[in-house]
Amino acid sequence: MQGLAAGYGKKRVLHGLDMDLNQGEILLVLGHNGAGKTTLLQTMFGLLRPMAGSIAFEGREIGGRTPAANVRDGIAFVPQGHGIFRSLTVRTNLELGAFAERDAARMPERLEAVFELFPILKERAQQIGGTMSGGQQQMLAIGMALMHGPRVLILDEPSIGLAPNLVERVMQSIRTVNERFGTTILMVEQNVKLSLPIASRAVVVKTGAVVYEGDPAPLTDHVRLMQLF
Repeated sequence: MQGLAAGYGKKRVLHGLDMDLNQGEILLVLGHNGAGKTTLLQTMFGLLRPMAGSIAFEGREIGGRTPAANVRDGIAFVPQGHGIFRSLTVRTNLELGAFAERDAARMPERLEAVFELFPILKERAQQIGGTMSGGQQQMLAIGMALMHGPRVLILDEPSIGLAPNLVERVMQSIRTVNERFGTTILMVEQNVKLSLPIASRAVVVKTGAVVYEGDPAPLTDHVRLMQLF
């Protein structure tokens, strides 16, 4: 992202934001409520059109492209609130996650990979998604995103609404996705304590601009982090 400006209506939330996402990393985006984190993710994924600036993916401009085009190009997005079909079974949710996969023969392999990563989903394959716990629904949402083999996985607050023990489990799952599949991950997260240890690099956004980019380790200092916020 270079000089990226975006917002809602005439109101700008991002103001000339510059940020890089490197292949194979877990990039953690931190910031106070209203800093522009969700706006950044929605603009990257095509849910919002940039007002200015550029978004390049593998050397090609994708700013303003549709979410469907981004999915076909290997970019997946898991929004806040789990993003599943609550009235459908776990298995059907996962199968729908592969809607953009043109090679149907790959679906069993992808499904098995998701079941290996999240055994609880295999155990509850015929359960209605909306009846599972919050942590299980988050795993299902991530599993759906993995069903079309994304190269980039964008996560918006994956721990929101989860009990502390479930947050740790979800964070470990995110690390496993990165390590096992080589998936590049961009994650917005408020749980600093549990998300910093899995991050390769961290960015702090304040009022729509990047104020810190680099090693996550200094941000474990609460005083330093609050100064950036």
